[in-house]
Amino acid sequence: MNAMGYMTHNQNSQRLSGEAMLRKQYLAGGIRYILIVMLFIGFTMTFAQTRSRISGVVRDARAGKPLVGVNVIIEGTELGAATDENGQYIIINVPVGTYRVRASMIGYETMVMKDVLVSAERVTKLDFNLVQTVIEGSVVEVTATRHVLHKEVSSTQMVVTTEQMQDASGIREINAFLSKMPGVSEENGYLTIRGGSADQTGMMVNGISYMNAAAGNAETSIPMSAIEQVSLLSGGYNAEYGNFRSGLINVTTKLGTKDGYHGTVSYSRDQPHIRRFGGSFYDKSSPTVAPYIDPEQCMDMWIKAANNFNLSNPKYPANATDYFYLANWMHMAIPDYEVLAAFPDSMKEVIGYYELTDEQKKAFRDHHMKEEYSDWNLDGGFGGPLPFVGKALGDATFYLSHNSKERHYIQPVSRKSDLLSTTLLTLKMQPLNNLTLTLNGLYKHQSGVSPIRPPWGDFPDASREGGFMPQDNLKFFTRTQNPDYFYDPPFFPKIEQKTLVGGITINHILNKSTFWELSINGSQIRDFSEVGNTRDSTVITHFGPFPVTEMPYGKLQYGNNRVIGIFNGDTLNYHYPSYDALPGVTNRRFRRKEGDLYTNVKLHQYRAKFDLNSQIGMVHYLKAGLEYNLFILDHNLWNKWNENYYNVYEYNYYRTPSQTGLYLQDQITLESIVANLGIRFDYYYGGGGEWPSGDPFNEEMFLPQKVAEDTVLFRYLEQGKSYIWDFWEAYDDSVDPGFLQPIKNHFTISPRIGVSFPITENSKFYFNYGHFRSNPPYYSMYLYRYRYDKNGLYDMSNPNLDPPRTISYELGVMYNFWKSFLLKISGYSKDVTGQHGEVTYRTNRLDYDMWVNNEYEDIQGMEINLSKSDNSWVTGWVNFNYMLKKEGLTGKEEITAITLDNYAEDLYQGQESRALPQPKLNANITFRSPEKWGPAIGRFYPLGNISLTLFGEWEAGDYFTANPTGIPNLNNNMRWPDYYMVDLKAAKRIRFGKVTSTIFVDVSNLFNFKVSLMHRGYCFAKDSGDDFEDWQDFLNYIKTLRLPEWASSEYDKVRNEEAGYYIPGNDKIGELRSAKKPYIDDPFYTCWLYGQPRDIWVGIRFDF
Repeated sequence: MNAMGYMTHNQNSQRLSGEAMLRKQYLAGGIRYILIVMLFIGFTMTFAQTRSRISGVVRDARAGKPLVGVNVIIEGTELGAATDENGQYIIINVPVGTYRVRASMIGYETMVMKDVLVSAERVTKLDFNLVQTVIEGSVVEVTATRHVLHKEVSSTQMVVTTEQMQDASGIREINAFLSKMPGVSEENGYLTIRGGSADQTGMMVNGISYMNAAAGNAETSIPMSAIEQVSLLSGGYNAEYGNFRSGLINVTTKLGTKDGYHGTVSYSRDQPHIRRFGGSFYDKSSPTVAPYIDPEQCMDMWIKAANNFNLSNPKYPANATDYFYLANWMHMAIPDYEVLAAFPDSMKEVIGYYELTDEQKKAFRDHHMKEEYSDWNLDGGFGGPLPFVGKALGDATFYLSHNSKERHYIQPVSRKSDLLSTTLLTLKMQPLNNLTLTLNGLYKHQSGVSPIRPPWGDFPDASREGGFMPQDNLKFFTRTQNPDYFYDPPFFPKIEQKTLVGGITINHILNKSTFWELSINGSQIRDFSEVGNTRDSTVITHFGPFPVTEMPYGKLQYGNNRVIGIFNGDTLNYHYPSYDALPGVTNRRFRRKEGDLYTNVKLHQYRAKFDLNSQIGMVHYLKAGLEYNLFILDHNLWNKWNENYYNVYEYNYYRTPSQTGLYLQDQITLESIVANLGIRFDYYYGGGGEWPSGDPFNEEMFLPQKVAEDTVLFRYLEQGKSYIWDFWEAYDDSVDPGFLQPIKNHFTISPRIGVSFPITENSKFYFNYGHFRSNPPYYSMYLYRYRYDKNGLYDMSNPNLDPPRTISYELGVMYNFWKSFLLKISGYSKDVTGQHGEVTYRTNRLDYDMWVNNEYEDIQGMEINLSKSDNSWVTGWVNFNYMLKKEGLTGKEEITAITLDNYAEDLYQGQESRALPQPKLNANITFRSPEKWGPAIGRFYPLGNISLTLFGEWEAGDYFTANPTGIPNLNNNMRWPDYYMVDLKAAKRIRFGKVTSTIFVDVSNLFNFKVSLMHRGYCFAKDSGDDFEDWQDFLNYIKTLRLPEWASSEYDKVRNEEAGYYIPGNDKIGELRSAKKPYIDDPFYTCWLYGQPRDIWVGIRFDF
């Protein structure tokens, strides 16, 4: 019986019958058992090894005629083919990697092509010209020519090898490299492609999806030492890929070899430094702290505070110096001893000056919030024949890789850094000539900080505050714009996440032209958070009557804080003002809104996929497949501030959605055209059960509900249960049977067409068209926000959302105009409909937001890429990206309970916004000397094997609106400063037998450019609203600049009203006050004006 008197029967946050509950328990238990068995075999993560093909023609070198019956074999494998009457051959089912391919025939020299690169989604072209001979057994070995055109590819695709990533500057993770590619950018630390959101990007490792289903983002934490190749598909892609709409990142990892053990290990770190421009945030130069700890500013205030304190505390009086030291302690600063000691004696007498003991000074140094730390990165991999049992398992091989790294936040918070470690294991065995088993595994552990502010009830999803706080955390650190929170380290909760994935892949060759592959895998992601009070109450020292602990470090959620310390036999017992405010200074509190993030989220994903591949002659390559994805979302998460349910936000849900896909595709290869035709069928199961969608204006159910005692609610939520779902179910049973409605399922059909037209031997034209569907991110389907006893429902998700659709067109040309120079030009258009957006439901008492399919996007863009990829002295690439994007609504943003109001302005409110283009240009060039070049010292060549890489980047500044006179339809009339950057990496390789060592220096921001952060608004003091362009600090800055725009007569009125402002001139946005321009009113937070200072990394790598 609940508080309303209704009988309840749901114990898992959603309405499930007893039979359904039993099925759920058996399903979860059975799947866990299967996963445990799979983990015993391949203990962490298993992926399907991506496969491709090798094809070509074998001819007589002298006569040029095709040779029939030549055996073409990939050495070290059972893969091969014989040439037909036209001398053609094709080898299918080739794992991505680098190989030696042998062509042999009686009466001809055997030819071996080495360094044959096989890439995902690409057919490797390999032709042989054999020479007649009378000597049996003669072998000629040549290096394979790498064709860069790939005429069968009908979309924009970039393939990057691990060697290319090693040469590039600033690359210690996949994201860093991919974000430099055309059309790719980062949003909230997640990769986005061609204007799509993070949930539209797919990440696959050896053919298996790798994502966080609850947060809605692709996972990219893979050891660099494990990577064989990375393929980026940013245009249309084939029907075999489903459930993402913007692009695909396809990673192929290394396999151990049979011929011996090989490995790599690298370690690098940067120099300690503050990760922004400007002085320490915990120094008297910081504007937020100067009034409290700058001796030349604060002493008058502390004299008055001490006098007031002593009126009510005559036994243990305080002086201004006590206050000064206490303020430094609470701001985690080191006092300015020199300025204090330089005060005249008369002033020292007034403030009660005294020097700290050496022990107290050491306590200050230990207590100080340091900002200068070193980041570090450790990455290594090792593999070869599996010891002891390898032969018995079919020449089994393994490759084990690991990465650990630490990244310090720009602004330290409850943790100063994020720690991440990832381990990946691959096992491959071939018990039969036509049967290959692949087992891989990944374990990831991350310790960091959540961007969620529990008292605000922030959302735990990728589009807002979900996941981990990125290294560049200024967006989250500054958004409250209240110094009370800047100096409260536990304000942001600590979190940990563990990821475990495992499975098995079976590849079976039926004959030389047909094979099938079955992959079964499962994954688990689990979140943890530190809750409760963590402050160490041990007294460290005292300043006059004020004993101090580690405060303000450590969480202490109670309003009162009594600190008791014994010094020289005297007991100091001081009760600090509310939330550790400085005595007598109520406008500076140091734990004003600390809260608890309770997260015990457990995400399980299970996937089974079957693919059948068949090469029919030289014309058709058929693929068909069926896949099933099951998600078990046990989302036990809620926020609490203080110790009563009035301050509780709930996000608990448990759902089991699934997605089933079937695809058919054919690659048709003719002499003058290659066509990729496919169709995909997807069925999206919403997880069953019901949802409160029967009456969106039900005030009785959506407004705050009274619950039992606080501790009862806390225990209930900790178990993943929900009082509000108890209310809803009871109400549906007893009052309104239609309040809860069944969740809908969806079926979609997605055609895919891609055509490539070879124009000449060195050029091609391609076109692709396709429909792409994906589930809305699960947070938009199941994540609701409810606050007990205040407001009630803030936000409601919608499991009935249709899968959004993207219709994509792409037109491109590729031209291999000279040797290894390749020019790519592509234009694309994306029509996005049914995108999830928010609509507000409102009555006189009720006000909440709900996700609906009410947004659309139109995205057009052009990409140009020029590359040179070979092993010559100079290699590199230049890419240019230009994109236009507009978006709008297909319905009203607000719906009321009064039907007439909903049609007052018609049901349609387009509110279309158009983003003006921000062109972007990236360039990367590598200079490389041969191994034996320059003068020699014995066998050592000091100038040999040196590489120097320069990376340059430019992006046009974003637009913004400055319209002080309210000119109608004036938008985006000004631009922020452009972004530009130059990085450098220099490396020297030295061989010692079979070991190659590489010493490298990696410099980000070589010329130490001051990268303007003004466009992000961090530097402006907040007054009201969330748009910093409305804040007075921003307006004061803009109107003092003497800009060319102010010359217009439209500003005469405001210029007359505000004398001395809006004066025309030649100033530029981003300029600051100087001796020549003393009239500029700088933003308040000058420490957040510029970012990305020069960062120098030094490291060493060993390859063996």
